[in-house]
Amino acid sequence: MRRATASFAATVLFASRVAFAQGAPPTEEVRVIGDRAEDLQKIPGSGTVVSAKDIARAAPVEISEMLRRVPGVQVRQEPGAGGRLDISIRGVESGRSRRVLVLEDGVPISLNPYTEPDMYYAPPVERMRGIEVVKGSGNILFGPQTLAGTVNFLTLAPPDHRRIVTDVDGGTYGYLRGLASYGDAVGDTRWVVQALHRRGDGFRGLGFDSTNVLAKLGFATGENGRATLKLGFHRDDAGSDDVGLTAGMFQRDPRTRSLSPQSRLVLDRYDASLTHEAELGERTKLTTLAYAYRTARIWRRQGYTRVPTPGETYARIEGDQGVPGGAIYFRDANTILDRDYDVVGLEPRLRHEVKTGFLGHTLDVGGRVLHERAAYEQRQGGYLETYAGALETAENHSGTAVAGYLQDRIAVRDDFLVTPGIRVEHVAYTRRILRQLVDGQARDVYLEGGRSATGVIPGIGAIYGKRRAHVFGGLHVGYAPPRLTAAVSPRAVAAEVQGDRSIDYELGTRLQPTRWSRLEATGFWSNFQNQVIATQAASGDLQLTDGGATMIRGGESAALIAFQKLLDLPLVVDLGVRYTYSLATFRYGPNAGRRLPYAPEHSANANLDVEHASGFGGQVAWAFVGSQYADPDNTVAEDVTARVGRIGARTIVDATAHYRMKRTGLTFRLTAKNLLDATYVAARRPEGIFAGPFRQILLGVRWEWDKAN
Repeated sequence: MRRATASFAATVLFASRVAFAQGAPPTEEVRVIGDRAEDLQKIPGSGTVVSAKDIARAAPVEISEMLRRVPGVQVRQEPGAGGRLDISIRGVESGRSRRVLVLEDGVPISLNPYTEPDMYYAPPVERMRGIEVVKGSGNILFGPQTLAGTVNFLTLAPPDHRRIVTDVDGGTYGYLRGLASYGDAVGDTRWVVQALHRRGDGFRGLGFDSTNVLAKLGFATGENGRATLKLGFHRDDAGSDDVGLTAGMFQRDPRTRSLSPQSRLVLDRYDASLTHEAELGERTKLTTLAYAYRTARIWRRQGYTRVPTPGETYARIEGDQGVPGGAIYFRDANTILDRDYDVVGLEPRLRHEVKTGFLGHTLDVGGRVLHERAAYEQRQGGYLETYAGALETAENHSGTAVAGYLQDRIAVRDDFLVTPGIRVEHVAYTRRILRQLVDGQARDVYLEGGRSATGVIPGIGAIYGKRRAHVFGGLHVGYAPPRLTAAVSPRAVAAEVQGDRSIDYELGTRLQPTRWSRLEATGFWSNFQNQVIATQAASGDLQLTDGGATMIRGGESAALIAFQKLLDLPLVVDLGVRYTYSLATFRYGPNAGRRLPYAPEHSANANLDVEHASGFGGQVAWAFVGSQYADPDNTVAEDVTARVGRIGARTIVDATAHYRMKRTGLTFRLTAKNLLDATYVAARRPEGIFAGPFRQILLGVRWEWDKAN
């Protein structure tokens, strides 16, 4: 595996001159990690780059497969269309990735970054050429979430010559995928267009149909300026239920199909961004990022209850009616959650290098102005398949945010850098309720309320040593503004909670002792004054609550061994190994000392890559996730509904083999996901057991034509 474990390049905010795996030219984009080896000597903090070669070797079906390889990261992606993505870094609450800043080419991609930072759009891995994951004090340059880390997905770069790619996959559970990409250049203008479509029946019987289109255009704007325009479209039409198996159902058959196959989610996303880079002098560079995107989501969910109403007729009953809570009673009706989200933002970023006496300074200064809005409707449908229904509730949200940061990387000497910085976040938002249930009846109302929040986020980091061996450390304030709504529930109940606040420490080292090895180890400690967590309400609905004071401490490590260099082999044999220990606990109150929900103490993964000049190659990937709890009480015994109880450890093995015919541009591959066909509990929220994906076998063929070859 060609994995580069890199520092958080807090000063690398501009168009990065990075070659794509097939030789793509530079592209103008906002980066959070640099690719130059010397960046490791200059920037404090820990982070990881997943390269285009890593992605190609793994032949992933979903983006989560690559994120699992990053030390300190736990991730769960909804199988199938994969629209919902739960990312946790170092034990921070994972639900819908709401406490991790997720970017694509530097642009936030959550629904509303400030008022509802949930991830209902997971960008397809096929449009990526790399992934950056960063932790540490450098996070203050990227808000509003500075609690745990930043994930930046890097999309395809326009080539400087004609390049054509087609790729087709097919496999079990009715899975089919087709991809076509075309890129070219004329003079200083470069472009690439890619279209992707995939469909399947789903391993739990929840079919999906997904389409993604990406277009990028790079062009000169003068002698010292360049710009990249990006346009995107994404559509998911997928089965998506919110009720899992009871304990009895899972014990009898862990492969039981979805209990609510008529539940369905349709999501449309449109995005546009323009990144402009201008050289204002030999030591000054300005990058300006303008963006806008819209997400329209409609979700119909079948109605059900665990306690039957006398005299009511139900469309279907699943489970054991003889055990209280052991059965689920489904109605011939649904709830329709219809929501639209809009975001528009502008971010100027300036870098200037200057010297004062014997000190060298690299100043980064920038800011953001962002406006977001959301429109909510909840309707009650009279039968399962309807998207119409009677309007029960309606409300609008809006928010305006202003942020600014200043960071100075001070070179005391060649091998000693100190980097202080500060970020300020301010957001003001308004909530307008237009229709609500009053005494059980839907009535038109007009209720308006507003709120604002300000966060001051200082940080400092230091690094000492040379490129091949150095230590780094830092501390920063973690902050996430309070959100306006709670997590989605069957009744879309909204509740305000406090924001997250923490003080975070980090100390680590990076070593390259030989030409065939690379090592990194980092210790971390976070004290939260308040951490928002997801819990089960008495009704069983998922809700966000203030968890109070918590503590997260642990360590993460990574190692790469290139056996072809160690043993002078005639083929590539790379081994990458990663391990994370993270103990996330409540500090005070009735749960003091208990672990946070969905925060495993141990996790590890490894991958072995083999490549031969003849074109044969493959990879075996192993992942382990330790046991975890589903509730703040750390309940060990599973209840009848399976909403609480310890979640056991799991081990997953993936494997892929390929043969590349360089002369024809064809690549044939065979991929097995969950090769050993392990069955396990992936989650107990929001309502019962959701099993992890079963074994899936895929056959694929790829054709590439590159004018440069």
